[in-house]
This record gives sequence, structure tokens and C-alpha cells, in this order.
Amino acid sequence: MARLRREQLAGIGIHYIYYPLDYMLDAQQRAGYKTIELLGMAPHYLIDYKGYQDPAEMRKKVEDRGMTIGCFTPECASYHYTMCGADPGFHQRSIDYFKRGLEAAEQLGATKLLTNCIGGTWDEEYDRVYDRAVESLRELAPVAADHGITIAVETVRPEESRVVITLPELQRLLRDVDHPNVKAGLDTVAMGVAGETPRQWFEALGKDIVHTHFIDGRPYAHLVWGDGLFPLERYLDVLNEFGYEGLLGQEITDGRYFDDPAEADRRNVAAFEPYFVD
Repeated sequence: MARLRREQLAGIGIHYIYYPLDYMLDAQQRAGYKTIELLGMAPHYLIDYKGYQDPAEMRKKVEDRGMTIGCFTPECASYHYTMCGADPGFHQRSIDYFKRGLEAAEQLGATKLLTNCIGGTWDEEYDRVYDRAVESLRELAPVAADHGITIAVETVRPEESRVVITLPELQRLLRDVDHPNVKAGLDTVAMGVAGETPRQWFEALGKDIVHTHFIDGRPYAHLVWGDGLFPLERYLDVLNEFGYEGLLGQEITDGRYFDDPAEADRRNVAAFEPYFVD
């Protein structure tokens, strides 16, 4: 039977966008999360290319509720800061932003930072955008190592980027960056949209998968488990078969959950209850 340690399930707060930090943390504690993946976005944690909100204060709020921050994800999908922006000034500010993110991640107690390779414009040649992704990650990798952080790079949907949206592209990217602090992040929705499966990912990347956004989908949307079409137990079986011990970030983003995000978390954790081993 599929199994999961409770600490591997990580709450994410996107669906609490209209609620303050303390409300979100209280709700996720009640839902049964022991770990969270903290997003660097308003209204919960502020970060830009110059600095960031006090990590010690944030870490205390989380740990006082019996939870820990396992992964820090600076907001990287709204085009405020992106890995592959073409304008030199914007690109440098984005790199500085991710460097601040790595600093904050260490102080928050996280061991992973998740990002992606969006930011190239649709009229740019593929190779120019791809090469910029490689160069950016090569610059960030030694900074990540200095802070004891592993960068997990996820694929995204074709509406978000024209590069690194499939498993083979991510394999190539990791080979070209070639740094032990840059690894793979599996997003089940991006995976499903690309027509891929968890088994294909683990057969291709194995231990190089260090983080997941493990959510339900159709394959689009980022849904509470049970609201989509993905087979939860079968996917967990694959993670078990390949010995995956990383986090399963619950990236619930669909607008249907914005009114009552606490109920969404309650239902979501309940879907995993049969599989917890502790």
C-alpha cells in the first residue's frame, strides 16, 4: 500500500491570497500539516531584489505552531522577477532577487528553493532563452551552495513559457548547468499537460528529483485531491517505488478555493490520511 510520512506533505498558501499570514498558518496547522512551503509573495512574506522580511520572525511564527519551513519559493510566475527575462536590467534585478531568496531560505530553515525558467518573450529564438536559463542557474548555483540550499527547477505549462516545459528539456538543462545544487522539481500539473507520468520522471531523473508540487489536475488546474482526475494512490506508489523522500508541495491555486481556503486544506489533507505512516 502507498505510504507517506506526514512531514512530507507541505502546505502552500496561494489559495490564501485574500487572508493574512496568521489566518493561513492557523488553518494549515488545524488541517494537519507539519511542513509548509513558504511563498515569497504578498500578503504573507515580502521579498524583492534588495531585501526581504525578517526571516527570524516568520520562522518563529511557523515553529510556534509545531511546523517547519521545508522549501522557500520566491514568487516566480507573475513576471515581476523571472529567470529568463531578456532586458539586461530586468534580468540582473531578477538574479539579485533569487540571490536574496537563497539568503532568506537559509535563515527560514529551508533546504530547498523552487523556481522555473519563465520570462522569455514569445518572439525570441528558443536557444537564446534556453541559454539564458542555463547561465542564470550557473550563476545562482554557487550562491545556493554557500547557503546550503538546493535549487529545484520545475517545468511549467506552455502558457507560461516556451522553454523547459517538458521532461527531456529539463534533463538537458540539468546536464548543461551541471551543478550538485541545481536539481529537478516535479510539478504534476505541468507533467500532466505535457502528457508525461511520474514513472517517466523517476525513470529519467531518479534521485535528482528533490521536490514536488504534487497536486490533482484534469490535467490543467491545481486542485484539491479528489477534485481532479489524477490517481493519488498510484502516484504515491511510484514515489515509494523509487524511494522519494522529499516534500509534496500542495500548490492549490484554482480560484474556486479562494473563498474558503481552510476547507480546501482540510479536504486535501484528509485525502492523504489513509497513507500516513506516522
